[in-house]
Amino acid sequence: MTHLLLGCAFTKSVLHAVLARAGALCCLPRPSEDLVDWLLAGARRLQGKVKAARSLINLSLWQIWKLWNACIFEGASPDVARLVEDIFVEADLCRAAGARALSQLAHLPLHARPPDFGPSSIPV
Repeated sequence: MTHLLLGCAFTKSVLHAVLARAGALCCLPRPSEDLVDWLLAGARRLQGKVKAARSLINLSLWQIWKLWNACIFEGASPDVARLVEDIFVEADLCRAAGARALSQLAHLPLHARPPDFGPSSIPV
C-alpha cells in the first residue's frame, strides 16, 4: 500500500498534476516522509487551507486506489491525464454536494465533463 500511495511513479505523477493545478505543490510528499508522516503533515503546509488540501489529497488517493483495483480486476489501463480529470470531476461533485472545504482552493478548476458511469457503477 505504501508503494502504491506514495512511492509509485504513476502516483507521484498524478499527485504532482493534481496539486499543481490546485496551487498546492507545497503539499507534495517529501523524500524523507513515509506515508503516515505525509498524511499527517502534508496538508498543513498549505496554511489556512489545511482541510481543503486534506480533502483533495484523500480524494486523489482514493481515486488512485480505485484505478489500481480496476487495473487488476477489470483490465483497465492507467492514464495519468484521465485520472487527474476524474479527480477534479469528483472534487466538483463533492463541492456540489456541500464539501465547503474544497471551495477554499481558489485554483481548483471547475469541470463540465460528467463522471463516467459504466454498467457496474449505476446503482440498482
